[in-house]
Amino acid sequence: MNLDELRSAQAKERRKDSLQHLRDSFYDDVAAYVADLRAARDRRAEQVDKPFSDDDVRRMSDEVETAEEVAEALYERRVGKVVKIASFAAADMPVEDEGMTTEERELFDDLVDRIGENKSRVLDVLSGDAPPSSDPDATAQSADSDRSTSDVSEATPDSVEATSDSGSPSADADHSALAGA
Repeated sequence: MNLDELRSAQAKERRKDSLQHLRDSFYDDVAAYVADLRAARDRRAEQVDKPFSDDDVRRMSDEVETAEEVAEALYERRVGKVVKIASFAAADMPVEDEGMTTEERELFDDLVDRIGENKSRVLDVLSGDAPPSSDPDATAQSADSDRSTSDVSEATPDSVEATSDSGSPSADADHSALAGA
């Protein structure tokens, strides 16, 4: 991986409406490349008396920043395409989902599942098989039910210990449960 490869991937992604094929490990490779750049910059900074004035340190810092910016822009463009493809897939439309990285595939699968679940809930409300979400009692009851189910299924040592005297999870426990989701 190098900056030219990263910029090339970004340029291709801009030109195409569909996802370009990227290897599964693409983002891991980018992370390793940026880590190597930082390590080289840090080594150079240790070798000179005035690292903030050193041209090589500045150049390496600029390269780190550029690589991070290009990778983030590429990721954001690709995520937009993944979301679009997931919405089509959830509507049972044919989609081309090849070329996703491991992280994008996980996002895609999760989005398709969530969109499908949301569609089922909405259709159940529309058919009268479920209470409308605007019903405050039904919404609170459903939220309590969902929370107790997820608390049991996603309990971690951190979230179990982080309960208040009332027995409900604290904000920290909610955050740790969300982070694990």
